[in-house]
Amino acid sequence: MINYLLYLYAESPVHAGASGSDGALDLPIQREVATGYPVVWGQSLKGALRQAARDRGLDDDSFGSQTVNEVFGPPPSQGDEPGVNPQAGLLRVGDAQLVALPVATMQRTFAWATSATALSRLARKYRYAEADRTLPTIPTPNAARGYAGDQVWVGSEHEEQVVGPCLVNFESLVPSPQAKDNNKDESEDKSKDEQESTSEDKGEDRSADPVYQWGELLAQEALGEREALEPFASKLKKDLLVVGEDVMQLLVRQGTEHTVRVQLVPDTKEVKQLFSSEYLPAETVLAAVLTLREHPDRSEEHQILVQELLEDSVLQIGGDETVGKGLVWSKLVEAHQ
Repeated sequence: MINYLLYLYAESPVHAGASGSDGALDLPIQREVATGYPVVWGQSLKGALRQAARDRGLDDDSFGSQTVNEVFGPPPSQGDEPGVNPQAGLLRVGDAQLVALPVATMQRTFAWATSATALSRLARKYRYAEADRTLPTIPTPNAARGYAGDQVWVGSEHEEQVVGPCLVNFESLVPSPQAKDNNKDESEDKSKDEQESTSEDKGEDRSADPVYQWGELLAQEALGEREALEPFASKLKKDLLVVGEDVMQLLVRQGTEHTVRVQLVPDTKEVKQLFSSEYLPAETVLAAVLTLREHPDRSEEHQILVQELLEDSVLQIGGDETVGKGLVWSKLVEAHQ
């Protein structure tokens, strides 16, 4: 049995739809009942992966339909009970849970917000997948505050940052020498250049800061060294913010995108109806655990199929494919047997 940690990084807004409306929202995304965090259920993700294998022609030319069906299960036959596939396949696909959500900010355009809950779940996935990693300490800020890895987000006691609809005071778990000096005299005016200087600009070593370490880990393992994602990997190291649970609750509810769409009468172009859809924003980071069970004779071929499909690929997940939604970059972290 081989476990994988699958990272998904949203290239475009993602709509993995829930089963019913949510108040005035006609087409909400899937969410966890207890936390309200956005999620892509394992059944939705597995269907998307199976379709990706077929769209890429892996069931025809490279591996054949037998291999694809063994891994993902065959398509349901006519007459099968809806939602029941008698042959589920050898690949178990877990829910893709939220790791970091992009949120609008007053400086640097946006940052990624995460929480102790989200990081703790990611740490559990690493443990379950038996991935050989030494993980950073999980920061646990107070409910309405936050921790940042770069000093540009850290101000004095009463200096707050705009994060989506919230005002949050950020601290550093490893204050820089300069920050300590500034805190001694908060009345001292700082120049604009000084306020916007990053820890990197000042030559500060942030490698001991757990928030910076998490940002670095996500940059390396969720985005990797792909040239197209390099600017975002660099930004993620500096602009990951660990916020308190009260702040995160507001962000996961108000930080998603809501779009009102219009359905027209084909002949007259009159408005037939309006409906609203919710999306996870582009640049969202999700993670799921995959488990590939062994086959008596063809385990190696199955492993190659999973790696070819998911390592450094772009997948389509959720609805509204024809209007450019649901594109995600995938990255596999392979674990032990």
